Order: sequence, then structure tokens, then C-alpha cells
Amino acid sequence: MDPLEAILASMASATGNASPPKSKDDAAPASKSTSKKRERECETLPASPSSSTPPSGIWNPQQQMLLDAAALRQLEDAARARSVNPAMEIARQQTVRALCNKIRRASEDLGIGKLPNAAYETWQFTSQLTVKELDPLIPHAGSDYSGLFEELRKAGATKSGATKKCKELTRESERMLRRFGQQDFVAGKKKKVHVAAAEDDVRQLSYGNSTVKLSTAHFAKLREMYARKLGMSGDGSSMTPKHQRSFESALFCLLLRYDSLDGGGFQAALNEKCFDVLLKGFDCKMECFASPLNCRYSRFCSAFLDTDFAFGSVGSFFDFSPRSGCFEANPPFIPKVIKRMADHMTALLNAADGPLAFIVIIPAWQDTEGWQQLNASRYNQTHLLVPQKQHGYCEGKQQIRKTRWRIASFDTSVFFWQNSKACNKWPVTEEKLESLKSAFKSKQADERDALGLRKSGKRVRSAKD
Repeated sequence: MDPLEAILASMASATGNASPPKSKDDAAPASKSTSKKRERECETLPASPSSSTPPSGIWNPQQQMLLDAAALRQLEDAARARSVNPAMEIARQQTVRALCNKIRRASEDLGIGKLPNAAYETWQFTSQLTVKELDPLIPHAGSDYSGLFEELRKAGATKSGATKKCKELTRESERMLRRFGQQDFVAGKKKKVHVAAAEDDVRQLSYGNSTVKLSTAHFAKLREMYARKLGMSGDGSSMTPKHQRSFESALFCLLLRYDSLDGGGFQAALNEKCFDVLLKGFDCKMECFASPLNCRYSRFCSAFLDTDFAFGSVGSFFDFSPRSGCFEANPPFIPKVIKRMADHMTALLNAADGPLAFIVIIPAWQDTEGWQQLNASRYNQTHLLVPQKQHGYCEGKQQIRKTRWRIASFDTSVFFWQNSKACNKWPVTEEKLESLKSAFKSKQADERDALGLRKSGKRVRSAKD
């Protein structure tokens, strides 16, 4: 087992998801008693959630992927071991912002162009693929800085200059991480998050001098997801005061965590019509890369188990080992993440004992290793290419924006990876592909016309104003 596999195996053990064997030949056959036990565990969960909330643009509470109950209980134990509270999350964001400022100064010292807003996320997400991070957002001395190095090189830095700055930034991050870890956040647990209605159908959550906002619709979605995770029926509006305070604290931490990430494009999602096509044609009702803010269904994989578990996350996709089902995968558009995703999916399909499928949506970067692996794999049944101007996505930060839609930045590749059982159960047909292409069409222009917005986002004065 190489170091990466050892790390993933350790993480999988911590979250209750067994790492899959590399091939069927390596897998020990499951005994009848084990299979029956697995069936009994799954049968303790409802086939579909009991919700009176109808599907909407931002989520579909009527559908939920059935998962192993024992694994979910172990995930809960892992999530509880990673405590988070508003005071801690505020300090974490301050540390991240300070590091982002140092990255900007480093690019200025190198005399290169401006780095993309997502440079920090690229550094952290890439490092998490190869190194066990000590904190969900703050790199440590042993972190892999290759993602940041590549961003500096693309902006014009020399190899030696980029290497020097990456080493300096990693040392500084380690120093800041140690200082962060020395703080006492216990007192912060006793303070209360204050929730108030703000302008334009917005909720505002405040803790001390820190404030985060989200739309009323997203507030209602997350409240119901939180209540559902507690085993409550209904939309969560009748929670006890104690549960309400816990929800507001968890929501504040969640919003602040994702607010710390500037790369909204990394969090962009398919629109609801695309999800409906995949649900109807492939029974696809779980995402491999989502967040509580942009997920379509109440179970999903996401980057942060500590803040997201309370809202339905089952943790990182790289710790997730399904043996059957159909899953949508729209990963962060980072080449190394895409490559690692393809490796993990290959291992899962090799080990699957039921129909297993992944519908993968990535930029059509045909010269990258990940795209080539997805295209050449024996599991790839179909590749659908969607031209850039003919489609769009939902905004990554739609919970705080007046607009939900964005035009795609690239041509998009949609890969349909399936094992033989999945091919028989969910065949890819021309009719399904045409329906998906039609659903992909961007709604940005129609939305802006309806809201009276210019391309810049400023409101246009109508004749009756």
C-alpha cells in the first residue's frame, strides 16, 4: 500500500467507510450472514424521507439515497470528535484571510500577475489529496504546496521563485496554525448566535462583530435538513428552543466556513432541471461533491465533515465507498482533484457487487491526465460534450446572491461511467442525452431580464420607475 492509500485507508476507517480493494480478485467474498446483516442495517432506514416540502429550485427533499445505517452511526461519532463553534470558526477565517493576504503579497514580490481568487483553495484541496491535514482549512508544515506552486507558475513566476515563496508560505501557515491551536474557544460555546430578518428576503446571523447572511429560502432548506438529521419530522419550524439555538450555531459555522473560500466557481452546481433528468433517467439522487448550501438532495458528500454533517453530509467522497447506486460528480475544477476522483471511482467500480454508476461533469480539458483517464476508461459508456455558450450552472454562492445562474466558463464534458450491471439497469440513450443537453441551457439571460439587471449586475431602471 502506497502512502496515499494508507492515508485514505486511515481516514476511511475513522469515518466508518471501508476502503475498496483494487480489484474484484483482491476482495474476499462476503458471507451470507454478512450480506443479511447489511440488508438489515439498510432496512432500518426509510426508503424515502417524510417531508411535506415540495421540490424547489434549490433542493428536492422528496428523494434521499439509502445508505448503510452502521456507517452513518460511525460517521456521527467521527463528526462529534471534530468540535466546531462560532468563536473557533471566526478565528479560523481570520487565519485564512491573513494567509490569503500573504499569498497576494508573495505574488507582488515575484512581480507576476494577479492570482485567481481560488488560489488558496487550490493549495488546500490539492494538499488534502496526499497529506493528512491537521485542520480543515489551514495548511501545516508538511502540506503539499504543489497546487499553489502551479498557480504561481501559471501567473508567470520562475520555478525557483515559486518554490521559494511556497516554502515561505508553508512555514508561515504552520506558525499561524500553531497559534490558532493555542487559543481557548470553550468560552465561545456559551455565547448565542443572533438571527434577524434583513433586507430583500434575507436572514442575518451575527456572533459578536461577525455577520453572515443567506436567503430566506436557503435558511428554510438548511433548517429542515438540520431537523431531519435529528430525526424530526416537518420543516424544523417547531424545534425546541434548545435545538433552535444549536441549529443557529451550526448554521453560523457552516456559512462562515464557506465564506472563507473565495472560489465560488468551485462550488457551482447543476441546475434543478439537470438533476431532474438524471433522477428520472438514472435514479441519480446523491452528489459526490456538494455542500449543504448547494446540494440537491439531503444526503451528499462534501469537503467538511465537521460543519456539514449536521446538515446531511457523509464526508469526503474520497472516504466514501458505495458498492451500488448512481451518483453525480461535479468536482472542484482542479486537475489533480479530477485525477484523484477518477482513481477512486475506478477502485469503487472494480469492487462493486451491484449496479454502480457515476455521471461526471468536468471542463473539457482534453490535455489533462484526469480527462484522458475518464475518457479512455473501460467504464466510460458515453462522453457528452456541451459547448460553452450552450449551457450554464448555478452560482456557487447563490445563497447570498440576487441571481442564481452563471454562464459556463468552458466547454463541459459529461462522462457516464457504469459497470455492466448499471448499464443494464440505467442504459444511456440518445433521448436521455438530448434531455440533459436541453436542461443544461443557461438561464442567466432570462433571469437578468426578469430582474431588470444589466450584464454588470446593476439594476436597470424600468420605464415605470
